[in-house]
Amino acid sequence: KKTVDLAFLFDGSLSMTAEEFETNKVFIEDIMSNLKNTSIKFAAVQFSSTVQTVFTFNDYTNGTASSKLKKEPQLRELTNTYRALNFVLTNHLNNTSNGGSSDATKVLVLITDGNPSDSDTTHKSIMKYDSMNIIRFVIGVKDVNLEKLRVIASEPKDNNTFHIENYSGLTGVLENFQKKIFQTEGTTAALAGDLREEMSQTGLSAVYGKDALLLGSVGSRTWRGSLHELRGETETQIQDSEQEEDSYMGYSVSVGEKNKTALYFTGAPRYKHMGQVVLFISTSGKWTPAQRISGEQHGSYFGAEVCSVDVDSDGNTDFLFVGAPLFYQTHQAAEGKIYIYRLTDELKLVKLSDITAHVMGRFGTTIASVADVNGDGLRDAVVGAPLENQNRGAVYLYLGDRSSGIRSTHSQRILGENVNSRLQFFGQSIDGSNDVGNDGLPDIVVGSRGSAVVLKSKPVFNVTTRFTFEPHEINIDKIKCPSKSDDFIPLVTLTICFEMVEATKSSAGAVKPGMNVSYSLHVDPMRQTFRGFFNSTTKRRNLTETYELRDRETCFNRSVYMPKCITDTLSPIKINMNFSQVESGKADVTLNTDSDMEASVEVPFEKRCRNYTCIAEIEVDFDFMTPSLLVADHNYFNMSVTLFNRGEDSYNTSLTIHHPPGLSFSRMTLALDSKSKPLYSCLDSEDNTDCYVSLPVYRSQSQAKFMTVFHVIRDYEWKESLTVNITGHSDNQNSSKGSMVKVIPVQFEIKMMLLVGEDSITYMNFTTEDPAPRRLVTKYKVDNYGWMHFPVNVTFVFPTKLEHKFEMNNYQVLPEQKINHCRESDRNASSSQNVKYCTPERECKYIVCEPFLLTNESVEFELSGEVQFKDLSQDNVPFLKRYTGDGDRIVFESFLFVAYDKKKYSLDSYNQKRKRESPDDNSSWEDVGPSVKSSEVLIELMVLPDKMLIIVTGAGGGLFLLILITVIMFKLGCFKRKMHDMVQEEDDAEEAEVTNGMANHSSDKDDKEDKLEEDKTEEDEPEDEPEQKVLLEKQEMSSIPTDVNN
Repeated sequence: KKTVDLAFLFDGSLSMTAEEFETNKVFIEDIMSNLKNTSIKFAAVQFSSTVQTVFTFNDYTNGTASSKLKKEPQLRELTNTYRALNFVLTNHLNNTSNGGSSDATKVLVLITDGNPSDSDTTHKSIMKYDSMNIIRFVIGVKDVNLEKLRVIASEPKDNNTFHIENYSGLTGVLENFQKKIFQTEGTTAALAGDLREEMSQTGLSAVYGKDALLLGSVGSRTWRGSLHELRGETETQIQDSEQEEDSYMGYSVSVGEKNKTALYFTGAPRYKHMGQVVLFISTSGKWTPAQRISGEQHGSYFGAEVCSVDVDSDGNTDFLFVGAPLFYQTHQAAEGKIYIYRLTDELKLVKLSDITAHVMGRFGTTIASVADVNGDGLRDAVVGAPLENQNRGAVYLYLGDRSSGIRSTHSQRILGENVNSRLQFFGQSIDGSNDVGNDGLPDIVVGSRGSAVVLKSKPVFNVTTRFTFEPHEINIDKIKCPSKSDDFIPLVTLTICFEMVEATKSSAGAVKPGMNVSYSLHVDPMRQTFRGFFNSTTKRRNLTETYELRDRETCFNRSVYMPKCITDTLSPIKINMNFSQVESGKADVTLNTDSDMEASVEVPFEKRCRNYTCIAEIEVDFDFMTPSLLVADHNYFNMSVTLFNRGEDSYNTSLTIHHPPGLSFSRMTLALDSKSKPLYSCLDSEDNTDCYVSLPVYRSQSQAKFMTVFHVIRDYEWKESLTVNITGHSDNQNSSKGSMVKVIPVQFEIKMMLLVGEDSITYMNFTTEDPAPRRLVTKYKVDNYGWMHFPVNVTFVFPTKLEHKFEMNNYQVLPEQKINHCRESDRNASSSQNVKYCTPERECKYIVCEPFLLTNESVEFELSGEVQFKDLSQDNVPFLKRYTGDGDRIVFESFLFVAYDKKKYSLDSYNQKRKRESPDDNSSWEDVGPSVKSSEVLIELMVLPDKMLIIVTGAGGGLFLLILITVIMFKLGCFKRKMHDMVQEEDDAEEAEVTNGMANHSSDKDDKEDKLEEDKTEEDEPEDEPEQKVLLEKQEMSSIPTDVNN
């Protein structure tokens, strides 16, 4: 290849947006990336009014071009195109100090969206480019005048000038433009005419066929290439007329045979810069092209290596491997790919797959079919990547595959530095057809710079494993639940056996016995909760050990333990094992990668069923814990569910509770009286709840009772009743009693409070002096403080006649305006209000209001009427009570009764409970409840003493008493003075004795008179004298002696 120096000259003027400028840079980056592995070097210059270098050829070689391009800012000025052309020519294409090559083919790519702001009328700039044979491509974008740009393009101008509508169209011309750039590789105006065999380089590739030697001649016919077949003294040139100049056919060659037809394969890696592989078939002694396969990527060098493979060694070619060592993967930054084609019986190559490299290194530079390495009877393949690992090189071993040629993943990767640190380009040539060591094992020869390395293969052994265990099943009697977490019991004794058999065919005595393997055991590896472990102390379910295998069969034992309580006794306990070879690189033998290095065994639990098949009989029963479902705020609905298994062990047992979406599952617990204590879990969905019981086995004759709790969703559209269906399920059920349906009525909780207004009249009094009728007013209020609106009937009950001829007239009940009127009803119509208070003598009245909907507001009623004591006046009062005074009390009691549909609604359970706990034994209602409210009015009747009567009677009585006392004193001679003098003289001598005796006698007499007076007072005094009457009497009596003394 001839080196190409390509300079991008791109517009950065003010006519393009920032987004278009970035698109321009991405276009340049894509071209450089896709042509990365070619002989093309790149430089870039941005121009506007000024011109500046973005990156040089040296920058591209050093790997800094992309980063500099991404950071380049837009100049945003005029479009001085010709000035920029001279700058590129002087500073880059003709300047070796910036990395340009003096003998390179020089190319300029101009990208602009504006007409030149400067001029070159004499075309001196263009003439300089023409004189130096510089190829010029011009890409005009948007509304540019293409004729002004055609002058800049090189001949042929039509082919080298492109026009696109906008910068997004750069992606569309990318592939076509790359081809034109790639074609410049090796182009020069000074090339000579067609060359025949002067530069043929015959023998660049060579392969032995059946009785013939096939040589590649890449330089024949101006590098179109050809093949030379040497059969004895005869030499035959094989050509393909469709090959173009510089195709390099013969760069790689391979031979094959299919159904006794000889085949030649050759690669032309530079055909149209995409590469091509040609299949030649001999027909009537003449070789003709039968099929051509082209590459996929420019510059990938598709066909640089071809290798025919007889994978099963039956004499027929099965596959063709084609290398494309320069295939570049941008997203992985990897280099190299090999293609795999199947050769059909019709002698057609059909692509099966491809294998790409994972690193840079020209993977696929060499491909060799080698003898069977692993002993599976199929030929294997080795692929070289000589530039990998900083040119130290590497080779990859791929094991053969009957259907796909080779396996998609390599079995071994050998780095050159691991063989010898001084090796360079390890893998640039490979051969694997000989047994160099004569040990019966194939060897591989790998070429590198200045040396060749022989890689000897090792004997390959297949290793198989076998498990046995004792006892053969787990006794379930040993399992006790619940138990302490640290209790354990022996599970099984596991016997592990390894058997080694050589897969290859090594010579006798070539194999040294012994292989170290590392194995790992895992109990229940796919379960979160495991049921076994290998160490009774640490309780680890994993065990990893190393063991040396020396004999054909090696066996050893390991103990396995399990917790005393496990819930899953249905599925067997699974024990997995995997193993691998330890330090296989240093070992004398190799473990075959095809060996099954994983094994498992299942330890079952015993089953106590007839014919080893269990048949369960699941029965379900349930009860509601309340007589109705109450729809209320934050309320819960409870059920008791009993699950019976009257048959044999039940597998994967569950309960499904079908209910409306208005019930949301809250929890489920075991009842205290449950006979069995299984583990359980529940999952709730919109209209059912699934509860799994004692998974996976619900033992025979188990009986578990559960308490289930559901949250009642208040806003659900409830019907009059609730239907619940509970079904028991089992994988091995054989019973018709596994389902039960029950219905329960639905009630809505209401919250109502009956109040008596604070401004209601609670006390009245009537006197004989003021007996006029008065108005009695009682106000009631019905308050709905709950969430539910509900219809109610309101009834008022009150008496119209009471004791002492008390009566009520002109009564009425006045509701709020939003309530219809209330009317009087007879007792029969209101028989539900059974009031003990309403005796016939009291003539109770019943006022019924029309039914209405009680919303979340208060409704007020006013009961009023005129009340009085009939015939209350002094003329109708007996004489004695007129003198002494009198009085009495009565209680006027009215009742408010609120009725509602008790089947549909339930009054606040708190209020009902409070009423039951504190009943009013003196209530006048026979059915006490929060829907009844009463109000009492205390009415006093007072007969006041007649003051004039008392004054007249007192004055007359006092005068009479005075006359009486005067008569008595007169009779006693209190008014005779002569008698008094005579007596005094006779009594002087006995004065002291007489005085003492009279004093004593007078004292005794006074005591007796006081006692008699007190007794008389107590007999005359009334028993139930009102307080006002007593006070009045004392006042009157105290006035009498005053009058007498006067």
